Amino acid sequence: MKINIDGLVVYFPYDYIYPEQAKYMFHIKQTLDGVKGHCLLEMPTGTGKTVSLLSLILSYQLQHSDTGKLVYCTRTVQEMDKVVEELRRVMAYIVQEC
Repeated sequence: MKINIDGLVVYFPYDYIYPEQAKYMFHIKQTLDGVKGHCLLEMPTGTGKTVSLLSLILSYQLQHSDTGKLVYCTRTVQEMDKVVEELRRVMAYIVQEC
């Protein structure tokens, strides 16, 4: 689904977005725009933090070519594997929609 977050078209690869995910993406967008400076967000396990972050950042980079790289750090290889899986899902959706 394509959703509008503070004027940015965000490519979100699922049919439903939780209100918490939209709020999370809004705050990330505000940070990227320089409105709020630094950003520290917390959400419980299983609430879609990874897909929300990747969808917003990749959509932002797509529409703002001067945006720098995304560096994503995890504590374990298993966690990174999950991130890469979600990244592939988001990228496939962006390619399909663009």
